[in-house]
Amino acid sequence: MDNILNKDIEAVKILVKEITSLIKTHEHKYDRTFSSVVKTINKDSTYTVMDNGGVERKLKCSIPNVVLKIGQYVWVKVPCGRLEDMHICGVK
Repeated sequence: MDNILNKDIEAVKILVKEITSLIKTHEHKYDRTFSSVVKTINKDSTYTVMDNGGVERKLKCSIPNVVLKIGQYVWVKVPCGRLEDMHICGVK
């Protein structure tokens, strides 16, 4: 009986080790949305906003037929963690 119990415990330890290893190496890709403020309006139809890290970003607005103003609060989305696809997705 003790032999079976020891094998079960060993199997659980191996499983925990494998799951922990996968979690550490897996990049979590999910959408993030945060609020920001329009700092400038650029000539190429983009808007400069500040991201979560304090970095200024030139972003396009995905809201049809909307013209944003300097100082306007907006929602910014980073789809699946891809910074290159970051865009303004809503007005706050």
